[in-house]
Amino acid sequence: MKARAVLFGGLLVALTTSVKALPAGEPVARSAVALPSVQGPVATTDRTWPFASTEHSVTRRDLSRDGYEEQEYFISGTARVYNWPAVGRLESFAQGPYTTRILVRRPRNPAKFSGTVIVEALNPSLRYDAAIMWIESQNYFVEHGDVYVGVTVKPVAIDSLQRFDPQRYAPLSMKNPLPPSQTCPQSQLPAAPGGLPPESSPATENGLIWDILSQTGALVRSPAGPLRDLRVSRVYLTGDSQSGAFVLIYANAIHPFATLADGKPIYDGYLTSSASGPGVPVNQCAPQAGPGDPRLVMQPRGVPIIRLINQTDLGYLNRRPDSDEPPDLYRGYEIAGAAHVHEWVLQWGADAQDVAKTGAAGFLSNAPCVQHAAAGSEFPTQYVLDAAFANLELWSRKGIPPPRAAPLEIGDPAHARATLALDEFGNARGGLRTPYVDVPLVRYAAYMDGPGICELWGYQTPLPPDTLHHLYRSASDYRAKVAAATRRAVKERRITPSDGRRIVREAAGARLP
Repeated sequence: MKARAVLFGGLLVALTTSVKALPAGEPVARSAVALPSVQGPVATTDRTWPFASTEHSVTRRDLSRDGYEEQEYFISGTARVYNWPAVGRLESFAQGPYTTRILVRRPRNPAKFSGTVIVEALNPSLRYDAAIMWIESQNYFVEHGDVYVGVTVKPVAIDSLQRFDPQRYAPLSMKNPLPPSQTCPQSQLPAAPGGLPPESSPATENGLIWDILSQTGALVRSPAGPLRDLRVSRVYLTGDSQSGAFVLIYANAIHPFATLADGKPIYDGYLTSSASGPGVPVNQCAPQAGPGDPRLVMQPRGVPIIRLINQTDLGYLNRRPDSDEPPDLYRGYEIAGAAHVHEWVLQWGADAQDVAKTGAAGFLSNAPCVQHAAAGSEFPTQYVLDAAFANLELWSRKGIPPPRAAPLEIGDPAHARATLALDEFGNARGGLRTPYVDVPLVRYAAYMDGPGICELWGYQTPLPPDTLHHLYRSASDYRAKVAAATRRAVKERRITPSDGRRIVREAAGARLP
């Protein structure tokens, strides 16, 4: 057995090239999803609160000022473990009970509800729940009146929750329904980066995630669920990085087989960020899909799929054409200037004291990286994501396709990792454009050099004063060019009007040397 390192969904792990044979699976038929049972809302006090609560983040947000409230629930059900041998085929070889948690943020006044629910598979790459899509697009969700539901989807995150608050999270479990003699041993499970303890264990099963996501999507529509007082008309599934890969696997493998009681799909659309493709294994013992595997190509699903890729995670081998023709509703965006890790995400994550209790403190650090003293990337990926969510709504509700964008230009396709063609300022050519690269003040680098997760860290360097003086006659000239570029981006639906106003206000405070 030979181990190899691979980057999937932005997370560097070691995978094995062979695994123990699992029990034979039974073919799965298209069927309605059972609803999980619900406990809660779980009490929040000054002694116990949900992990990743907005009240306990690096930058705190008082949702009550937005007319919102936050509640945590525990959901329990039975989930199957799947094999996914080929496109259009799904097999189940085990099933067992689970209990996980959902974190709900919703308008207090039902009249303020947009009708849309955003379900996020919480990202477990840091070994604890990271609500990255909420962090990125919280302003859009609140301004739009959406309900947000974050779901804990991996055993390693449950372990961190139980370390954070053993009493509160004691009921949570994603136990492996197979006995040790029938599952793969620890030596065949993915290793964790940076010398951390293993991410997977024979005692638990990552593959329970798929039915958990199906049952969560059905629950938020149900008159018996926690949103029973709201008129839900659209539910979208989203995720970033590793969780983005989960979402893409769900769309490709699970979507055709899981339905509501009326036969309609669980989810009305999918939106992912920083995940180059559906490449993570469907169960923790399954082999990794390799280049050329047709399961890595996004399939027509009859609902919109929008996939955003940053420069760090550019998976150009998994590109596929955009399509507006039902049932193939697909849009791929490669964002010029964007990096996997940027400052906005770091400013809104769980606070250091809460993270320390999980035992994973310090994992997200660029200290070993060559450029760690440089300014972290401040490229506002959140503005691109906000527009993508707005376009997903238009596509799903009104049949209005999103704008298209050219792919990023590749400099050397034969290179071990995609190298970008750069303009005279050192920024990427092509891709989805924003005023930050069309009217630049800095050069955006996609990754740092060094061990471990350095390749996920973006950074930026200011353009030389002589270059800035050549580009802009004055600060007012710079502001005027930003305003013009922003108007174009808003008109073309690459930026929302609300974020366009933010960009113009930000430019008003810029100081040129």
